[in-house]
Amino acid sequence: MYQMPRISFSSYKFRGEQIWERVTVLAYTLYRPVFILLFILNTFLLAIAAIVCTTFLPHNFGHAIARFWSQLNLALSGIRASMIGEDKIQSNQPYIVMANHQSHYDVFALMGLLPLQIRWIIKMELRKIPFFGFACERVGYIFIDRGDHAKARESLKTAGERIRGGASVIFFPEGTRSADGKLQAFKKGGFVIALEAQVPILPVTVVGGKEILPKGSLRILPGDMKVIIHEPIPVDAYTYETKEQLMERVREAIEKDLE
Repeated sequence: MYQMPRISFSSYKFRGEQIWERVTVLAYTLYRPVFILLFILNTFLLAIAAIVCTTFLPHNFGHAIARFWSQLNLALSGIRASMIGEDKIQSNQPYIVMANHQSHYDVFALMGLLPLQIRWIIKMELRKIPFFGFACERVGYIFIDRGDHAKARESLKTAGERIRGGASVIFFPEGTRSADGKLQAFKKGGFVIALEAQVPILPVTVVGGKEILPKGSLRILPGDMKVIIHEPIPVDAYTYETKEQLMERVREAIEKDLE
């Protein structure tokens, strides 16, 4: 007896997803030069706005411009960014925020979503970018020269002063982006500042950036990013001698939601 062949709806669905993925990749390949032009333009214009704003108003207003810049470029990139655990953040409490680092887009996600007055510690090389570098300085970001230990220590001292002034400072304790998404070894600088300033550490896990813009690539793709806030970790129970225990506790908090 002739039997009708079975139709696998799951296979049709899978093929449809593959086709849609290819169409999306093609569309964003064509759109990418447009985004780059838009990114350069809005960075230039908003850098000037930040410089003018911080000339007449407090630096907090400059951060509002930087936050808008991040949210704008997330939207222009076709990225849906969401946050989990915002209730763990206390208002008017400065933190040292420590997050994993997989992509340049981690910066956009953290700056655009975290409801904090954020100051970044960034590479000295970025200071040389016209308008952008000066705008970062005006907003209150801290440049660090990794090749000069004495200047690096001064930068960390400045970060402590910013924290005592009520701002939160973000560290990527890995020091650089992870190529495979796994946490790398942590550097000690941010933990020393936390102990000196006696402010809690806020561990944050950022998920999704590696798929959108991995390290070593300029191939930006749309997608979802998630910022997961963990319970703040007080530092008053730790000393310089036991900071490795603090580092491990922060690492465990970030790593548990990394997948």
